[in-house]
Amino acid sequence: MCQIIACAIAIGILVHAGTHLACDFPRIINSSPEQFVLIASAFNGTKPTFKDLMTGAEGITGISMVILTTIAFTLASTHFRRNRVRLPAPLDRLTGFNAFWYTHHLLVVVYIMLIVHGTFLFFADKWYQKTVSSSNHNLSLL
Repeated sequence: MCQIIACAIAIGILVHAGTHLACDFPRIINSSPEQFVLIASAFNGTKPTFKDLMTGAEGITGISMVILTTIAFTLASTHFRRNRVRLPAPLDRLTGFNAFWYTHHLLVVVYIMLIVHGTFLFFADKWYQKTVSSSNHNLSLL
C-alpha cells in the first residue's frame, strides 16, 4: 500500500512540475506584450525570465521539495531500506532502516516548504485564493 501512495505522489510531482516547466513558464516568458499586460500585475509589471521564475520563492521551494522527496522515496525502496545495497565505506550509512527512518523526517520540512510554496502564488492576491481548490488562474487569458 505504501508503494502505491509513494508512486501516486511521484506521479503528482511529475505532472505538477512538468506542467509548470513545459506549459506555464514558456507561455509566460514567450507571451506578447498585449498578452502579458493581462497578467503583468502578478509580476510587478516586469516580464520574468526562466531564471526569475526558478529562483523565486516558488521555484526554490519547489525544487527543494522535489529533491527531498526524491531522497525519501529512494531510501524507502526495498533495496535501500533492507540494506541490500552495498556502498563504499563512507556511503554505507546511507542504506538500512535508520537512513529510511531519518530521511522520512525530512517530509516535515517538505510540508513546511509546501505551505511557503503555496503562499507565493503568482495569480492569487487574496489569502483565500491561495488554496488547492482555487482555480482562478489567469493563464487561460494568454
